[in-house]
Amino acid sequence: MSMLLDAKNALSLLACGEWSEFILRIRIHRQKIDLRNTYLDELQLPEDRCHYYANSGGLHLHRVLRALGITARDAVIDFGSGKGGALITLSRYPFARILGVEIAPELVAVARNNVAKLGIANVEMVVADAADFTDLDDFNYFYFFSPFPGAVMRAVMDNICASLARRPRPATVIYFNPEFHDEVIAGAHFFKIREFDHHPLRFFIYRNQTQP
Repeated sequence: MSMLLDAKNALSLLACGEWSEFILRIRIHRQKIDLRNTYLDELQLPEDRCHYYANSGGLHLHRVLRALGITARDAVIDFGSGKGGALITLSRYPFARILGVEIAPELVAVARNNVAKLGIANVEMVVADAADFTDLDDFNYFYFFSPFPGAVMRAVMDNICASLARRPRPATVIYFNPEFHDEVIAGAHFFKIREFDHHPLRFFIYRNQTQP
């Protein structure tokens, strides 16, 4: 979802009482926060490791998170965090840790600049191929906006399941545009519990089998 401020979107936000989102979009517009799409040829990245960056933050993600009851006991990773659009939205919730994992250092630099301009201090970012990132034991929420092909998604889910085996805990996957749904449920650790249609693309919510 674009976070650009235009008259139609502004009126829609005000009509449904989303004042905080309206104010955030004004700040994003005035401070020239860069959340524009970025394509693989611009970054010289291989198609078998990642997809192009598009911003998935904003009102649709906000409504999903609001329904999940986030607390200060939770910690979240955004895989394929790009320029930080989703991280900006995640930062509005009381997560103990918020981490973005992104393969492109150029996008991480933009994201760090974006969150600095907005005065967001509770977001961390690392440059890494998601399939190689295994420092997962402190996290119980995992967010994806269709960030990479199926083989990478499968490797990431294997890493998450290995982390849950090392340190059993309730865990939640939020998958926006769930094109590789089968990869999430393949290991029999996760099952879909909910679906949101706040956007032309769907959100699937999964929880692990050990969760009460």
